[in-house]
Amino acid sequence: MQHSSALADRIVWLAVTGSVAAVETVGLARELLRHGAEVRIVASAAALEIVGPKALEFACGRPPVTEITGQVEHVTADADLLVIAPCTASSLAKVVHGIGDTPPTLFALTLLGSGVPLLIAPAMDGKMAQSSVVQENLSSAREIATVLDPVLEEGKAKLPARETVTAWACHLAGKRDFADHRMLIIGGGTAEPLDDVRVLGNRSSGRMAVALAEVAFARGADVALWLGSATVAPGNWIPLERFTTLQELAGRVESLGAWDAILLPAALADFRPARQPGKIASGQRISLELEPAPKLLPLLRRAHSGKLVAFKLADAVSDEELIKKADTPLEYADLVVANTTEAMEAEAARVVLVSRKGTKKASGNKRALAGAILDRLQLV
Repeated sequence: MQHSSALADRIVWLAVTGSVAAVETVGLARELLRHGAEVRIVASAAALEIVGPKALEFACGRPPVTEITGQVEHVTADADLLVIAPCTASSLAKVVHGIGDTPPTLFALTLLGSGVPLLIAPAMDGKMAQSSVVQENLSSAREIATVLDPVLEEGKAKLPARETVTAWACHLAGKRDFADHRMLIIGGGTAEPLDDVRVLGNRSSGRMAVALAEVAFARGADVALWLGSATVAPGNWIPLERFTTLQELAGRVESLGAWDAILLPAALADFRPARQPGKIASGQRISLELEPAPKLLPLLRRAHSGKLVAFKLADAVSDEELIKKADTPLEYADLVVANTTEAMEAEAARVVLVSRKGTKKASGNKRALAGAILDRLQLV
């Protein structure tokens, strides 16, 4: 099943070295294919003792390069990205110190010289990974490549999940129309305390925020996600901070920092109660007095000089009425995404994108909508 077209028309070389984690490379190659990549594989002799050439051929649809012949495959290879996964401690040291005595390390040195980005996913014994020599090599590797942190468990430094490696491949070799853009997404719902136990909250799955973060990352952006209450979580390649209350969120705005764009698909409190100390006794009728909560959008506009995308939720109304309701947040935002309550916690929705330059309608699942929103963001 195709997951995205983020790597469409991109040639990704997957270099396999002699870690037992080489058994994971068939699945990794298939995951890269699901994002549109043309995958080619180069493997060391040590890797072929663990995973056979027929399995690697099945994974990518063509025979792997297993030796350098008179065709000088490392010199003639077309590539948009080289992924060394798994990368053993030995292969890491060779790349860092310019030793090309295996097909994967020859590819690495040659493609680095051609300006092709390099993604390294180490895998080795946990104690080996902590040695000062390997740590020094990892530090040196980060000067020439993107190096993923291994998963430390069961005494091993394991290969990151295939989804993580693929996400970084998309980030490094995909469309990259948001490269060098710092983007903050604020999503999920707030939970305002009634007492020390109970909260008054807004329903939110967080799907739109997560989709925006992951799609923007795949298009090259430097992304951060602030997420309140939500039923979904982003991939571990997305930097994540959690928040609970509107007051907590407003406090962060005071030290916001510089962003090229901020997107606000959050279900924020419109009202909040006066907090009662302790726990309100159950079994009795109570009345709550709610006060209007301050709006975050004007605070963001005062603190942020870059692009700002607001979201407006309305009852089930026509598109024309949605456009009218977008006028209020458009006072502060460069783009307003207007949708109806039908979109709440749903996997798909219809939206109207409203800016001072015009209006556009979009529909589809949350990842498709994220792409449409980001496309529109470039035009405002």
